[in-house]
Amino acid sequence: MGKRRKQRKAAVDRDVISSLPDEILCHILSFLPTRTSMATSVLSRRWRYLWEKVQVLDLNDDFLYTHDRSDEEAEECFINFLEKVVSGFNPLRKVRLSCRADDYGYRRLFEWIGSVSEGVRELYFSTRTTNRMTYTLHFEYIYSTSLVSLVLDGNINIIFDDVNLDGKLFLPSLKNLELHIDYLNLDVFLSGCPALETLRVTLIKFTTREADFDLEAIHMPRTLKSLTFEERYHYSEVVTLKRLQLDTPSLEYLHLELRCDYKRILVCDYTNIKKACLDIWPKRRNVAWVPKLLGALCKTKFLWLKVSTIQCLLPAPVLDIPDFCNLIQLQLDFEDFKAKLLIDLLHHCPKLQALKIYVLGSLDGEDYFYLSYLNPHKRNGWRQPSSVPNCIVSHLNTVEYRGYQNTPEEHEFTAYILQRGLVLKTMRIHAKYYCPHYLKWEISQALSEIQRGSNMCRLEID
Repeated sequence: MGKRRKQRKAAVDRDVISSLPDEILCHILSFLPTRTSMATSVLSRRWRYLWEKVQVLDLNDDFLYTHDRSDEEAEECFINFLEKVVSGFNPLRKVRLSCRADDYGYRRLFEWIGSVSEGVRELYFSTRTTNRMTYTLHFEYIYSTSLVSLVLDGNINIIFDDVNLDGKLFLPSLKNLELHIDYLNLDVFLSGCPALETLRVTLIKFTTREADFDLEAIHMPRTLKSLTFEERYHYSEVVTLKRLQLDTPSLEYLHLELRCDYKRILVCDYTNIKKACLDIWPKRRNVAWVPKLLGALCKTKFLWLKVSTIQCLLPAPVLDIPDFCNLIQLQLDFEDFKAKLLIDLLHHCPKLQALKIYVLGSLDGEDYFYLSYLNPHKRNGWRQPSSVPNCIVSHLNTVEYRGYQNTPEEHEFTAYILQRGLVLKTMRIHAKYYCPHYLKWEISQALSEIQRGSNMCRLEID
């Protein structure tokens, strides 16, 4: 017995963690899901009530939905637990909830969120439902002077009712906002967030049964440094907005996925921009202002133009391309490869180091490959430019081409880069997934025979 006591005493002496102050232990527990931190209560008396002092609530309700418990009972247990948190626990600093709630529980759930939001600095709330029910989150539930980060994800409509919000700052400290929800009058919401720096919004629709509105404009806060704005409403809907105002001079990151038809866009000189991705549907009015937006983004280092944006640029009789003096990486997504547009862009990217090309292709199956195999020397509409873009001979070291279909235009452009690229290190060609192996071999043979301008260029084909 004496030996066992010594062993137990030695084990206690080695338990350095339990001897740490409550503040440090609670800080450690704050990085764990709440159920895990609750489980530490069985370790010893020292840990029994420690988890209640943690100021972070991170809870997923999946464990409550079991075979011996109905969905209504599981929902009731979850909401009852949350209500006890407010009355019995220390003030919360961070709340992360992922749960489901149907007709009965969602009002109590939003009421709970409203009761804890004042004092909480970070709030993440994700809802799930099996019947595509839409939750209505009213204005009074999201008023908070302490929130610094807010993330809402799910079938949620944010409604402001008849509240007079003129000049009212209902989230004055908010710096990070992420919304992946059904409906929101975004312009009204943003007007109450004067300190916003990071905004990520995905809107599923623009109207609800509860509140239809005529959206005049969207004004993005001038304080923004990072903006991701995506519209995911059904393509058959016709939505027209009068103005999108991007007067955000501190912007460093921009991602736009726009399906609306915007009559007008207001931009500024983005001197701090580092990365931009544009996916703008070629609606009639959008075609007119996309080149203007490119001009405002001319100081970016990374630029990604998706298929829809390329389609906005192609109809222009004269395309005034700005000089991208800082651009080091360019990615272009084509429906059908357009060598002339690409060369025109390269003429305005003097420091470009990496070029990524992705071609979706308009022909199905193996049509392109068989046509190009039968007519390998067929001419196309593209002619080599009279002058070589500066980046090709001085900076371009990596080219990656995905969706290669071996058309004459693609072959001639690839040969042009291999021959003129004096500092080219890597040329990667990824053929379409349906390309037969014997045609891949033919492509590899044809490109390998091209004389290269750089003696360190490595050609990779798959």
